[in-house]
Amino acid sequence: MIEDVINDVLSGAAKVNALNLVAYLRANKLNPKLAATNAFKVSSKTFTVCFIRFHGSAAYNNMGPGEWGVCPFIGEYEADALPDDMREIAWANKKHCQTCGQCALPVSSIFGRKFLTSCECSISFKNPNAEEIECTKKLIELRRDAIKTGAAKKHVYVAIKDR
Repeated sequence: MIEDVINDVLSGAAKVNALNLVAYLRANKLNPKLAATNAFKVSSKTFTVCFIRFHGSAAYNNMGPGEWGVCPFIGEYEADALPDDMREIAWANKKHCQTCGQCALPVSSIFGRKFLTSCECSISFKNPNAEEIECTKKLIELRRDAIKTGAAKKHVYVAIKDR
């Protein structure tokens, strides 16, 4: 279970924040499932909602001992879908698309702001603090609502050679 990994690899505020997020997910019937060593996938129906990774998972965000990260999947949301302070937090945690903009999950903007390379998993929090956890929860709610209403895009895998 994800709580076992949290208790094994995290301490202090990192542990509290991770347990807070997992409790929120479970309360909303979004149960993390083991995807790989120290990596968990959260899904709703057939859609990915987020990934949660801890030190010891595949090389991701250069995590060292006692570190973890969460990558909520996003869609093409309007700028006002998030309060101003959370929009700033999301933008501050925008990472470059790892496939240099040739991703199978592109988005044209993130909450009204255009970036050179953006995809559904461009926002990634490493060792998120309490404010970033609240932003993550809101991003998860937006994704869950988009899935429920049919607004979430179906992912179509595009082979690397065809990107």
